[in-house]
Amino acid sequence: MIKNVKNIKGVKPVKKLISVISGGKDGLFAYQSCLNDNFEVVGFLNLINNEGRVSFHAYGKELVKLQARSIGLPIMQKSVAHQRVDKELFEKQIFAIFSSLKKKGIDGVVFGYILSGDYQDKLLVDVTKKLNMELILPNYKKNSKNVLRAIIDSGLKIIITAVKPIYIGREWLGREVDNVFFEYLSKTNGIDYCGDKGEYHTLVVDAPFFKEKIVINKSEVVTSRQGYELNIIKARRVKK
Repeated sequence: MIKNVKNIKGVKPVKKLISVISGGKDGLFAYQSCLNDNFEVVGFLNLINNEGRVSFHAYGKELVKLQARSIGLPIMQKSVAHQRVDKELFEKQIFAIFSSLKKKGIDGVVFGYILSGDYQDKLLVDVTKKLNMELILPNYKKNSKNVLRAIIDSGLKIIITAVKPIYIGREWLGREVDNVFFEYLSKTNGIDYCGDKGEYHTLVVDAPFFKEKIVINKSEVVTSRQGYELNIIKARRVKK
């Protein structure tokens, strides 16, 4: 059964969790939600493609590793097949990764997605059930507009790293997800506020739980198959 954070209060608490992050706002907001509910998150899991890039995002694994270091938690980065290219291999890889976590004493996994589709929902439920692990989804099936409002209010500093120009102009690349952006989305027809349909992607560069912030020193706008991306060439951690 899929559970969000509020649903599991009053139940025996999960001892150790791994938070699955991509570097974007949804995963790290879910991590923050677990902190606010006094769960013990002991590390991160980041799924990447065979080229060392974060799936569906516009940056490489080094930026996500930089986030983990800024927060002060270990991170496991695992390469997986694209589920639409080789579904059978993808499922085997996910089971093997979660199984290794279970053997290391991890009791549950946290994901930040709101809607992932029936296939991924069923896969994650099946795998965690077989391994007797908790599947915790703080944002699951919540109103996207309300989730983005909560993310902005939570203190996360987020920049836009990829856009589909049919929804969002390239001038937003590198800019913050803030009240101005929220107002822009409210005037855009047919868009999911959290970009759950791929309208835009993000990178968290600071948050209340970051010990250091991330500063981007060099970047460039490039064309992608989906639209435009902010290619981050150089970034570093800086003391707050």
